[in-house]
Amino acid sequence: MRKTDMLYYNDQYQRQFEAQVLDVAQVLDGGVWRVVLDATCFYPEGGGQPADFGYLSGCAVVDCQVDDGVIYHMLVMKPNFDIGDTVRGAIDIQRRLVFMQNHTGEHLLSGLAKSLFGATNVGFHMSARGFTIDFDIPLSREQLDEMENEANVTVWTGCDIETYFVAGDDVDGLEARAKRDFAASDVARIVEIGEYDTCACAGLHVEHIAEVGAIKIVAHQRYKGGTRIQVYCGADALWDYTRKNDMLRQLSGLLSAETESIVAAVDKLKEARAAAKRDADALKQRYFALLAERVEQGAKLVWFVEDGLDADDLRRLANLAAERAQIAVALSVDGAVCKYAASSADEAALRDFAARLGAACDGKGGVAKGVAQGALKADFAAITAFLEGWA
Repeated sequence: MRKTDMLYYNDQYQRQFEAQVLDVAQVLDGGVWRVVLDATCFYPEGGGQPADFGYLSGCAVVDCQVDDGVIYHMLVMKPNFDIGDTVRGAIDIQRRLVFMQNHTGEHLLSGLAKSLFGATNVGFHMSARGFTIDFDIPLSREQLDEMENEANVTVWTGCDIETYFVAGDDVDGLEARAKRDFAASDVARIVEIGEYDTCACAGLHVEHIAEVGAIKIVAHQRYKGGTRIQVYCGADALWDYTRKNDMLRQLSGLLSAETESIVAAVDKLKEARAAAKRDADALKQRYFALLAERVEQGAKLVWFVEDGLDADDLRRLANLAAERAQIAVALSVDGAVCKYAASSADEAALRDFAARLGAACDGKGGVAKGVAQGALKADFAAITAFLEGWA
């Protein structure tokens, strides 16, 4: 198959074109069609950059892939054209521009990470919104802030971005970043951002760094001994700011606090919640003690059924009651499952009880430090029958 003329390398801003159809084929049952043209503006997925979307003579292009220089346009409907026809193509230029902003921002950040901290980009993934970079060393929040600030100053002061092709054996001489080794017979495309970064990359980028607009590192984490960052550039950075500003306005209304006072309001709310939990725990502890006081000293088995108790509550109630009974059980029904905790000073008797309870009532759980805890799936009548039989 004849290799496709990649028009996007001549002008990454070109959005419309005409080309001749070289091949049309249905590749999957259900209506997925593959179209090959002699030339295209559609950028195929590659170099970390997603594929362009758009239309070929009114037919939607939903993916674009390349294999050995041939670009395949994927359609989800039968094309209204055939081999030999001339079609008019149009890419989704807004999608393209956002990817170009993000891809250029990724190069700038990677170059700065290398020059400032000796960090190497070992992984890059661009999604529908923003991208992630994996660096090979740990980077602190302070280092990332410095890198972000330097990147934005570069965007605001501006510099041109040069792209050109070189022979594969010339890449090393340029001291260019590269994700793979190039043979002498290869042709490498070089993207150069002033003094900040030189990289072998097949992706598309803006012509001037100012077109990136803004660069924001929104998250970072330790990853495989290094650092992964999440970044939004340009239009995606504005999208992220807009949605977060909307969240702040909503929180401001919910908390009846000015935007600048939201953190203080949340801290106050957390303190009030912690105080309420302490009060509730104290009341529950007193209630559990009152229930335990009613247990007959030396009783073989007692059980309590209380709605809404968590695992800690069940354990506390069972432990208090076990101070007077040989075995004490606390249960709480949660939908189709009955959670339980059983306590006893005699761990051997407790293990025997828990094993029999689980077998009879479809239960799972374990025993540790004098307490058996788990969940029972049998209906409550069957559980009650087992407990009555044991008592």
